[in-house]
Amino acid sequence: MILRVALCLFTIAGGLFVRRTVQAQAPVDSLSHYELGEIVVGLQDSSTVTLPVSTMQRVRLADIAQSDVASIDYVLRRVPSAHLQTNSRGESLIYLRGAGERQVSIFFDGALLNVPWDNRVDLSLIPSEVVGEISIAKGVPSVLYGTNVLGGAINLTSRQLSNQGTFTQLSGITGSYGSQQARLTWLRRTERFQSTVFAGVSDQNGIGVPGEADLPYGQHSDVRTNTDRQMQSVFGQLAYKVGGGGSIGISLLSFGGKKGVAPEGHLDPEVSNVRFWRYPEWETNMAIVSGQFPVRSGTLRGAAWVSRFGQTIAQYSDVSYREQLETQIDQDDTYGLRLTYLRDFSGEGGLRLAVNWLSSSHEQQDLAIGEPSLLRLFSQRTLSNGIEYTKAGRVNLTVGASMDVFATPKTGDKPGRGPQTGVGVTAGFSHDLTSGVTIRGVAGRKVRFPTMRELFGEALGRFLVNPDLVPESSLLTEAAVRIERGETTAEAIVFFNRTYDTIGQRMVLVEGEMRPRRQRVNLDGSRVLGLETTLVSRIVPSMLASCSMTIMRAREVTPDGTGPLVEKPSGIGGCSMTYWSAIGFSVVLEGQYTGKAHGLGENNAFIPLERSMVTSIRLAWLILYKQYSAEIFARANNITDAVTLPQLGLPGPGRALHVGVQVTF
Repeated sequence: MILRVALCLFTIAGGLFVRRTVQAQAPVDSLSHYELGEIVVGLQDSSTVTLPVSTMQRVRLADIAQSDVASIDYVLRRVPSAHLQTNSRGESLIYLRGAGERQVSIFFDGALLNVPWDNRVDLSLIPSEVVGEISIAKGVPSVLYGTNVLGGAINLTSRQLSNQGTFTQLSGITGSYGSQQARLTWLRRTERFQSTVFAGVSDQNGIGVPGEADLPYGQHSDVRTNTDRQMQSVFGQLAYKVGGGGSIGISLLSFGGKKGVAPEGHLDPEVSNVRFWRYPEWETNMAIVSGQFPVRSGTLRGAAWVSRFGQTIAQYSDVSYREQLETQIDQDDTYGLRLTYLRDFSGEGGLRLAVNWLSSSHEQQDLAIGEPSLLRLFSQRTLSNGIEYTKAGRVNLTVGASMDVFATPKTGDKPGRGPQTGVGVTAGFSHDLTSGVTIRGVAGRKVRFPTMRELFGEALGRFLVNPDLVPESSLLTEAAVRIERGETTAEAIVFFNRTYDTIGQRMVLVEGEMRPRRQRVNLDGSRVLGLETTLVSRIVPSMLASCSMTIMRAREVTPDGTGPLVEKPSGIGGCSMTYWSAIGFSVVLEGQYTGKAHGLGENNAFIPLERSMVTSIRLAWLILYKQYSAEIFARANNITDAVTLPQLGLPGPGRALHVGVQVTF
């Protein structure tokens, strides 16, 4: 009710601006990214810029704002070659170029968001409104990102004013299946200080089910079973510029809520181990101190953080969610430090040094009816040291190396194990063939250590443990050509990744049990060959097109040959067309294509996941009056009610409509 009242007030406020409008321009990013938290992968001074040899892509603030979503997961669908899915634990995860979700690290203002216990983070919990820009590293990510990034690194930087002044924004959204959002953002910048305050709430009764979705078990209405969610988030930041070009800042982030988890609708719970889960409580609290200072003709940048993640998992007997059988209570405390030193040698090249350190503990309490409580404590330490050198010239050359160490001092009730190490190397080049035409190539090796959950986690009886897992390692290569002509940019990237000791799953029927369990194992390996293409063009002054298409062949390597990698589509593409009129009216038309993939059945057989195409549209009217503005908008997602099936029994959302208003002053 509060959200509906807020939305009405925002709509009335927006109506006050209708009396007088001025010509609306195409929206631009009026806010800059957070200067302290950006991970620097290129070197620059007043006369030269040395570009990274690996792929670096960005999602602008305007694109984030036009997504009209409470969390960042749907925004990341705009990233070329990104595949988003919600797994059977209810977590929204991202895959880049066919990589696994634990191979991609997510940072916020320089601090790692991934929960080390499982080296991933539920993207549906991260509020989108606090993010001012997203940068994505693919190919062979820089040593500055540390370990466990063989699938890529994503850096979220918080919103900040680019000029002195004050910025206040209120927004309210309501839509299908009881979804509601209300958000407040306040920014201020003076000559030396910058401050940010954000607060947001959202809830939904559930997500819609496409009409043609095949869910024979546990689905009885057009709202997906057990997909309700409530979410609250608060963010605050204060930064100060010190003399000599340095700066220091502190950020506080807190988000949490409660939600249900959709059951796997293709499995008969009478014969299969189906998750009937709810999260009655989950919360993340994080404090980040970051800064940059000139040191000996270079720049020292750093971020130190402490975070606590807590969640409660409640497991029920059946789809009615009335009888609770077990409870798992998790608490993860993490301390991290990232230091980088960047030295530019007067335009002739540069040096980058990096140290990444992480310490994390996982406390898990299992409570089952009729059984004693079981409390276990796990811990891990990771350390990564890296160096990169770039020689600038007609051809820019980059070489680098890193050493990574992973240890698990505490292993709960499982046997202890020794530390593991890994070595990473990078070599690449970039070259301007002619004005507006650049070629580059890179090759390297990265490792990804098994997580504590992969080694020791049982997921309330769903998994068998395997403490003998060894690290994954990948040989990563890519070659690219980029062409810029006026307001059109096109890029084509060929990539090939060969991974050894890939951590996958198999089904195991334990003697005396009726339902098979899953177990993580090291596979012989995998390989992914692909072509990623992007095109951005301003067709006419009032129309912008942004499209990408990635085709991949992702295969598991076995002693008998090769087979498909589970849930890795053969193609991923997207296109967005944006039009602005002179009176402030705008239209955004979006399409998202997912190619054919394969799921893994309980008999270890591959089951096809059919291709899909999702189309969405956004209509908006921007009204400007002096220093005030109001935008009234409506968005229809999946307007054809298409069935998307990123994972067996867990289809994507069906058709949904949202309307809202945003007031800025």
